[in-house]
Amino acid sequence: MKKLLLGSLLASLLAGPVLAAPAAQVFVDVKTPESIDAQWRAHLCALLPQPCDARGLDLHRPRGGAPDDYMVTSEKPLAMARLTRDAAAGTWKLERLHDFSTYVASMQRDRTSDDRELYVGLAPALYPLAEGRWAVAVTQRESESYSGGGASAVVADFLPLDTPSGQPAKAVHENIPYWCSRSIRACFSEKEYNSSKHCHDESRGSLRITYDEPKKAGESYVWRYTWLQSVWPAHTGPAGNKRTSVNFTKDTTQKANFCDGGLE
Repeated sequence: MKKLLLGSLLASLLAGPVLAAPAAQVFVDVKTPESIDAQWRAHLCALLPQPCDARGLDLHRPRGGAPDDYMVTSEKPLAMARLTRDAAAGTWKLERLHDFSTYVASMQRDRTSDDRELYVGLAPALYPLAEGRWAVAVTQRESESYSGGGASAVVADFLPLDTPSGQPAKAVHENIPYWCSRSIRACFSEKEYNSSKHCHDESRGSLRITYDEPKKAGESYVWRYTWLQSVWPAHTGPAGNKRTSVNFTKDTTQKANFCDGGLE
């Protein structure tokens, strides 16, 4: 037994360290930011490019960061910043700013006044582009509501964080299906509501990304997309909620069912 254990230990040492696969860094939402600073929105807006809409701010913590490390994402201006908080002094310090306020998202181009409203923001995460390089997702959400239901669809453009100062940000991947939700009422009488197992046609979908190491040192990771979706037809029990998974590329985004094709 001792020889077996020593042999296993020697094999692991000779194999060298196990390198973690590239993965996104997801921020942790601060649930009650007012408990940290009652005026945090006004104070953080003052540190961002102007004009700033305080209602469009979200406060996060970077995973594994120090207790005084924070991240803020802003819709207007479109920006992300790393900050530190001096709790004793009650002040915030801007450590690093990523300003995307001049970026025109893919769904904003060629839009008309007749198009439904588009909500543009930043996902609270960083996505690996290459060793030491990261991107942020610019999310673009459209929604519609109707009697007894509604739908939302989100696509994402991924912008590198290391765009040189003064140069416009350019997406490395754009118009990628990111998230969707759809619910259509299927019961219209008290009898139906009392007898049906499920009174809505529902579907939900979300994106997953994996990252393959490049063939040559210094090149970018190869992104591989997977679309996860559940479809729950009306009048069926929980067993009727079917889940599917499909792989796609930036050139085959139509493979992502996108909640039965997105919005109408």
